[in-house]
Amino acid sequence: MAKKRRPTKLGDLALLLCLGTVAYYGYPPRLNPVAWACGVPAVLLFWMLFLMPTKCDYLTTRRKPCDRGVRGKVGGCRDHARWKRDAMFAAFGRRNPGQRFRIAWSAQDAALPPAPVRQTRDGERQSANASRGSYNLVMLIATVVSALAALAALLPR
Repeated sequence: MAKKRRPTKLGDLALLLCLGTVAYYGYPPRLNPVAWACGVPAVLLFWMLFLMPTKCDYLTTRRKPCDRGVRGKVGGCRDHARWKRDAMFAAFGRRNPGQRFRIAWSAQDAALPPAPVRQTRDGERQSANASRGSYNLVMLIATVVSALAALAALLPR
């Protein structure tokens, strides 16, 4: 049986380049430069956030980033995906709506593991993954905005 190949950034970029070439000749930029100006960054941001092969990078209790492979910067490995989503909501002072449906089971005498905490410049304590969550959420919002702008540019006038 053939060994399963890992996805590579170079392979993904080659595919994006082929698709870009087909789009360039099928839908030339001179016909609608606004669509290209919005569409190209939207496609690249979408690829970076959701498809690019990268590492989980969630800070573990040992203060080291998780090095499991995942797809996209906002994605997490099987152990940290939930906490990465929670960190994105926490960065904006919100709570993940999915937490309402979670049932947490724990032993009566189990102590909670200490959360990684760091001191900020003004002395306020902050979760180690909250700043990473804000970056991921900003990238997600930028992707959505540029994708909507690209769709609006494609609409006939």
